[in-house]
Amino acid sequence: MKKKIFLFFILTFLLNLFWEVWHSLLYNWNKLPLQNDVYFYILRILYSTLGDLILLGIIFLLLSIKNMNIKWLNKPSKLDYILIIFSGLVLSIFIEFRALTEGRWFYNDLMPTILGVGITPLLQLFTTFIFALWLIEE
Repeated sequence: MKKKIFLFFILTFLLNLFWEVWHSLLYNWNKLPLQNDVYFYILRILYSTLGDLILLGIIFLLLSIKNMNIKWLNKPSKLDYILIIFSGLVLSIFIEFRALTEGRWFYNDLMPTILGVGITPLLQLFTTFIFALWLIEE
């Protein structure tokens, strides 16, 4: 079970790293506090990916508490998937609204939005979590 959990978190890190790089094209790197500088970019992407990993760890922990063990990872229930989607959306909405109102980042014209919030960040947490679950299925 330890190997499966380790693999799950390695996969979620890699999936979120890929996602962060891919959807970074939808942010305005020429507007502060972001910077159009390769060194800044690399650190920012890694920082964001680690933040994603922490959030996914919280979701993982909540599901483990709900199921009263970590063996839920072997066969997630429909309710587990619903909770992953719900918690991923709630966390993403909170983070995006807060960051946008505080000016932590800005989207460019390519970012698809709904009610002013980027769609790719809203989909990220639950999508990468579920995809990692599917990849470690036995």
